[in-house]
Amino acid sequence: MEDIKIPITKKQFAKVLYHWLSRALTKKEIKRNAVALDFKLIKDDDFRKIFEEYLVFDMWSIVYTCERLLENEEMRNECLDIFHNMVYKGYINSNEFTFKNWMISISLRYIEYNEAMKIKHPPNPLWWVAKEFNKNLFGKVRKDVFVQMDIIECFGLFVSHLEKAILEYDIV
Repeated sequence: MEDIKIPITKKQFAKVLYHWLSRALTKKEIKRNAVALDFKLIKDDDFRKIFEEYLVFDMWSIVYTCERLLENEEMRNECLDIFHNMVYKGYINSNEFTFKNWMISISLRYIEYNEAMKIKHPPNPLWWVAKEFNKNLFGKVRKDVFVQMDIIECFGLFVSHLEKAILEYDIV
């Protein structure tokens, strides 16, 4: 018996992605992640830094997952464009960045993570993605293997659950 998928419009699907991102970016989640990574939240700037890095990393994770699962490139790109617009309107200070400039800066960050995923070196590409995240968050790569493993675990869980959610929908 074939699984029945839920029909959903591109805009509704983008809202699902936005909701998924928003759940990962709550104050509680960010603080929990900061503790797990031994990232000190002493001043407001510290929270802003980890929030911004998780914003980029989680958006990249969503794009990465969609690119792997959604074969119709035109439809996928339309959904991701709507998603990015929602993120910009919901999280970005438009006085600081125009949408176009923000997308350019985000694209450059996505390239960093995509390049890390291409590294064919032990133990696996996720190690290099975690290393990139580690460097972006702390300014340099912390040599703590547990930080690397926590980042890999968070990414793996985020993507595996997102994959299951995405596969429930039939985007029309």
